[in-house]
Amino acid sequence: MEDSQHLELVTHLKDHLVPTAELEDLVSLFKSLGDLTRLRIILALAQTTLSVSELTDILGMSQSTISHQLGLLKQMNLVKGTRSGKNIHYRLADEHILTIVQTVKDHVEEQKK
Repeated sequence: MEDSQHLELVTHLKDHLVPTAELEDLVSLFKSLGDLTRLRIILALAQTTLSVSELTDILGMSQSTISHQLGLLKQMNLVKGTRSGKNIHYRLADEHILTIVQTVKDHVEEQKK
């Protein structure tokens, strides 16, 4: 690549990078997924909708821990809850979440080869 082409590319990138506010949202999303408990919840909810008590049984954690982590995931719009009587059943907010997690999982597994 010639110097002039490289300079044009650098100028273009400088003018068209993702805005900082949007990058901060991305960082927050990755931080949310960067916790073992929250990631385990995401993977469980990828299979089916689950209540706090079901997640407690599956993950072997206290109800307060699960509820706290679900609250954080709800704040980040990663999970949604639907009330059913006394219980709230949680599910992934959309399929993009599982796509993100699966892509990262595939990358990690590829690095181990």
